[in-house]
Amino acid sequence: MEEEWISMTEYMKRYNIGYETLKNMIYKKELEVRETSGGQYRIRVGKDNVSRKVYEAEKERRIQAETKLDILKKIILNK
Repeated sequence: MEEEWISMTEYMKRYNIGYETLKNMIYKKELEVRETSGGQYRIRVGKDNVSRKVYEAEKERRIQAETKLDILKKIILNK
């Protein structure tokens, strides 16, 4: 899927969500958004579109899981 920037209206139609839901997603930085010179928003869709917030949360979970795994390995190997 190729990257594209679409309007809020197009995003709402494409993903079947309402205006308030979309505004909340933008406010929470769950979407990559840029504002045009006319004050309109463009939302990035396609490619590997993952918000920074989701990426950071998943990265933190992975680090925690790896740490727990290392601790368990040490416990098992010391028995």
